[in-house]
Amino acid sequence: MTTMTELPAKHPPGGTAAGGGRKSTGRTTPRRRRRPGGALAGWLSVAPALVVILGFTFYPMVQSMLLSTDHWNLLGPRTFVGAENYTTILGAGSFRTSLLNTLVFTVITIAGTYVLALATAMAANRELASARFVRTVTVLPAVIPMVVAGLVWKWLYEPDHGLVNTLIGLFGADGARWLFDNDLALPAVAVVSIWKEFGIYALILLGGLQRIPDEIYEAATIDRAGPWRQFRSITLPMLRPASAAVFLLLLFNSFKVFDQVWVMTEGGPGTATLTVVTFIYTRLLSDVGVASAASVVLFVILLAITLVRLKLTSREES
Repeated sequence: MTTMTELPAKHPPGGTAAGGGRKSTGRTTPRRRRRPGGALAGWLSVAPALVVILGFTFYPMVQSMLLSTDHWNLLGPRTFVGAENYTTILGAGSFRTSLLNTLVFTVITIAGTYVLALATAMAANRELASARFVRTVTVLPAVIPMVVAGLVWKWLYEPDHGLVNTLIGLFGADGARWLFDNDLALPAVAVVSIWKEFGIYALILLGGLQRIPDEIYEAATIDRAGPWRQFRSITLPMLRPASAAVFLLLLFNSFKVFDQVWVMTEGGPGTATLTVVTFIYTRLLSDVGVASAASVVLFVILLAITLVRLKLTSREES
């Protein structure tokens, strides 16, 4: 009787007969046990911030949207009028004027602040003994409250005894009625915003400048690139992220301008310095619904700007 030789069973490479794949070590990976009440502790830790955000941001926003469809003067009963308030403000010449003034103010403020902040940042970025002095002096106006700055500049612009016209008179020229001239009032107020805020934005741009490697400038110098060529081809392109942040912050702050306008001119003379927020403030006592509708329009404008900026940022990153 012939006996057949038993062949060893074949197993998959790397496997075992019993394991069917991985070699069993007899050990099990311990699962992390969640501590009881861990989720509750997390919610409790963020609860104060949530209360502040919901109570001071979302709730007023929702209430403003609801009030924008009502007629109410803070005394009598609220009357639902639908979209009538939006029709009123979009057809009112004063609101369109406030939008135009806000846009002009924004253009002046962004251009003036960015140029002055960039020049200050480049001066502070140099390895000079005066660089620290420049950094300190340019930030000082930012710590002054805007109301105080507006009152000081209102005195400086005073036609008869103000410092600005006094200095102009030293050169034999006649001063101007800065805050009483329809053409000069808005740029005069914009100068206050530029003077007060350029130091903060200079620090942001200074951080961007310090992130540019020195080797790039050294290579450009070897290639005989002059200062203007280096500024145009190296500094500005590599400063784009910091510049974008500065532009976005300036845009939001300019559209929300109120303090210096109200302290210095109260929107005058006439409607020369009437901005959107000033329009909202002046209409609050007479018709809360119209003021709320104007605030909703301002919110939509800022939201559209934010979405466009996010779209452009995602496109640049891709």
